[in-house]
Amino acid sequence: MITKKTLTASVLATSLLFSGTAMVQPGYSVEAAQTINYQVELDKFASHYATIIRTLESYTKKINAAKSENEMMDLYDEYMGYFDAALEKEAPVNVKNTAIGQLDEYIYNSLIEVYNAEIDTIDFYNGDLSEEDYNDALEAMEANVSEQEALFKKTAKSYQSKHGVTFSKDMYYLLEENPPAKPEQPGKTSTYKVKSGDTLSAIAKKYGTTVSSLKKLNSLKSDRIYVGQVLKMSGTAAKPANND
Repeated sequence: MITKKTLTASVLATSLLFSGTAMVQPGYSVEAAQTINYQVELDKFASHYATIIRTLESYTKKINAAKSENEMMDLYDEYMGYFDAALEKEAPVNVKNTAIGQLDEYIYNSLIEVYNAEIDTIDFYNGDLSEEDYNDALEAMEANVSEQEALFKKTAKSYQSKHGVTFSKDMYYLLEENPPAKPEQPGKTSTYKVKSGDTLSAIAKKYGTTVSSLKKLNSLKSDRIYVGQVLKMSGTAAKPANND
């Protein structure tokens, strides 16, 4: 029987407040727990939870696309089974890294809220929960998840600023943000062969640059050019500008 799960404190709080000793998560030796690699630990943490959430989203799409009620129910059972197992698996959190412990608490508790809402949905459709109580439970879940997500984003930004880490694609996924666009590489220098009737100002306008830039790039002392002369064009102005 699937039952609701209890919201938990962070791994750090659990280890210090209740056991009195520092706990080492699976995959970490005692020595490793003494040293914090802020970038590596954030990447492992983000990968762990991004994998879980992507899998849950994949199940949701399959359930919505089910062609029969039996197929839908089978997929939903798989979904809940995976969800339950995922929540039982501890994240790779070094207890010495208190900020990661906070991030773990916020995102884990958000998942617990969603999981428990699924249980409420099952109870509602089985007639074990009134519509009023069900709606109240969903409203409370949405408010709690929103609060946890806000704390998660705030702590993540603070972690990035304090430790100078770079967010991975998985971390941006958890933050529900798009990774920043990569800076464009400077284009290769192209050339333009002067034709009859060309002027330096007309060429500059056509290629989206300025006369002064062309003169500097080609070491020209005046605006005079001649037919057949080959001018260097900067990389960003390699293609004619659209002046329509």
